[in-house]
Amino acid sequence: MTSQVNDISTETENKKLGELFLAIYFNDLEKVIEFKNQFPELYAKKDKFPIDENTTFDLINLTLFNEIIWFDVSWRKEIMHLVEKHRQRTKQMLDFWRAELGQQKIQRLIEYNHYLDYFYCDDPSDYEEIILEPISTYLKNGFREIDLRLYNRAQCFDFVEVKKLLEQGAKSDIHFENDGNSSTFSRISTECSYLATCHVIPEFKVFETKGYNQSFDTTRMFGDILGLAAHEEMYHLLDEYDKDE
Repeated sequence: MTSQVNDISTETENKKLGELFLAIYFNDLEKVIEFKNQFPELYAKKDKFPIDENTTFDLINLTLFNEIIWFDVSWRKEIMHLVEKHRQRTKQMLDFWRAELGQQKIQRLIEYNHYLDYFYCDDPSDYEEIILEPISTYLKNGFREIDLRLYNRAQCFDFVEVKKLLEQGAKSDIHFENDGNSSTFSRISTECSYLATCHVIPEFKVFETKGYNQSFDTTRMFGDILGLAAHEEMYHLLDEYDKDE
């Protein structure tokens, strides 16, 4: 098919790329291939999708986020039909990207905290705060510094440092307030549940009935799916070491 990119004004280019975003987000391989054939020059810009005027994103990561989310094993039985459907669709998308890239192993192409403005993530350059308080406050209350550092690094999704602290004996189940809900593990797991239940799963459920015939806020959707993937990945890292104890 002849490319139609020359017929697309600069003003509408981002809108067309938004269509590609939605197709990849919802694991719609047929529509992705159709877009590639119809707008090859635009398709080639998928690694620089504009989130805003100053921020771009490689859309292949959306499939990797889907992989993390749908292949989790803790889904409720009542939504397993949706889960199984998107597991299969995600597998198809992954096979497509492997063929496109000419490689079998595809890894996350970004650091989650580079997009901290779009989800519940603290600034990774801040090493001295947890729960809106200086770490020194909790040190005075008798908490171990290694456990406090773990919370700090987990809340800004510094996976390398989190793993190092866990290997050194940091505990993720220590509550720093008298609320039973202020440990590193609860901070991460609570947000996992919230994003899945209130945002990402409802988005996919509505798509089941309305498809593309609805209004989409791709910036919010980006933050939701990136945030859920980030929290799921951190959850599993913390859980891995918790089980090893």
